[in-house]
Amino acid sequence: MDQELVQYLDSRFQSVTRQFQELRGEMSEQLQGLRGGTTEGFQGLRDETTAGLQELRGEMTAGFQELRGEMTAGLQGLRGEMTEALQGLRGEMTAGLEEVKRHSGVLVEGLRHELQLVAEGFAMHVQVQHVQEREYHDRQHQETRALIRSLYDELRQQHDHLRQRVENLEQKRQN
Repeated sequence: MDQELVQYLDSRFQSVTRQFQELRGEMSEQLQGLRGGTTEGFQGLRDETTAGLQELRGEMTAGFQELRGEMTAGLQGLRGEMTEALQGLRGEMTAGLEEVKRHSGVLVEGLRHELQLVAEGFAMHVQVQHVQEREYHDRQHQETRALIRSLYDELRQQHDHLRQRVENLEQKRQN
């Protein structure tokens, strides 16, 4: 084989090898960037979710404390009314006591019902929020997988094309 042709093919082979190495480096950098971006996105989303849950927990605690205070004040007021009624109506103690008991039961049942409605509403809110966040995370995951799959397919095609070119060059070199 002609020495000049051998040198030319060697230089072309070295050029293709360099291009493969550059392509491999670029692919690694892009995948690292994509991996880092995805990780940062998930971490940010995790932080936002945690902060939201903590804020919601704080609001819930404050709401329960406020409700506890209101219930305590209501019950203290009710106790005062009961004491006054018992002192003022010693002669009618049985009838008055039954009325106060009935009235207290109605108030407590009303408060229980309202508290149950608040708890059910909060549980529904948390459930809806969880479903929405899950859908968002699933959608983001699917988009990321589709992007990675697309990049992988493109890189695979480039790789196959370059392998075919190398095989053709090797066949020409042998001929």
